[in-house]
Amino acid sequence: MFDVEAGRFIDEDALMARLAEARFVLLGETHDNRDHHRLQARVIRELAARPPGVGAVVFEMLERDQAETIRTALAGPSPDLAAFARAVRWEARGWPPFELYEPVFRAALDAGAQILPGNPPRAWVRRVAREGFTALEPALYRRSALARPLPPELRQRLEEVLMAAHCARLDRSFLPRLVRVQRLRDAVLADSLLAAAGATSGRVVLITGKGHARRDFGVPWYLLARGARNVVSLGLVAVTGIEERELRKLPFDFVWLTPAAHPPGFDPCSRIPVRERTTQDQRQSGRTLTLGVMPAHPSATSTGRPSSSAS
Repeated sequence: MFDVEAGRFIDEDALMARLAEARFVLLGETHDNRDHHRLQARVIRELAARPPGVGAVVFEMLERDQAETIRTALAGPSPDLAAFARAVRWEARGWPPFELYEPVFRAALDAGAQILPGNPPRAWVRRVAREGFTALEPALYRRSALARPLPPELRQRLEEVLMAAHCARLDRSFLPRLVRVQRLRDAVLADSLLAAAGATSGRVVLITGKGHARRDFGVPWYLLARGARNVVSLGLVAVTGIEERELRKLPFDFVWLTPAAHPPGFDPCSRIPVRERTTQDQRQSGRTLTLGVMPAHPSATSTGRPSSSAS
């Protein structure tokens, strides 16, 4: 475990103590890394044991128009998580197998926390990709901080990360749409966290890809823009020969190093065709490539997940 601001390694007790001081705890994963989900569950259980506990766990993998489905599927004293996964159409939505995430959901339920959706519905994503942020419901647009442009250096960094996510095979003309979608997701995840905080006195935890947990242009930027305090970001990073000087540059408050999820020589870019094919209809609707994805491993920019998974 590494404290990025202090520039030093710390032990687990020290990390948990720092996380326990936060109101908002962002746990940034690589989606298909089993160790990351095991550690997310561990953090939730640790925080639940420390007053004021965990009031809500917000999931990037669940969309806000699924709220009623989620409430219904989890009603009762002993929810069936397999039935829950079917109800929210987990597999059909392109996420890694639910069994990877089941320990996280189980930890949240055991903590007595609300399980809440964080991501914007796909209809919002398509509309914003095509028309821009003003296509959102006006009240959400006004409060979301999306009217504030990212500083030029952060906008450039986000574009670089998106290009890396697509292994530099992306037509740059798609970048404005991809940037809008990534910003939308970050802003709506922040909005979901703030709504959850307004309904509970406990900590609010976000389960998300590392790209959204970044302190520079990710969810924390929107939380801080809206006046939130006590925001802590923990990046779960698979070890791929990363050196200490590189750890000091990572855009998180803390980093928890984990074993690599893939064998040596694994190339996430092999999952993306050399030439992306996009129809004119897809271009017009904004449904191009995999909107809003982040890189798969630390060597790519130390921020994300396989380009083949959506976020």
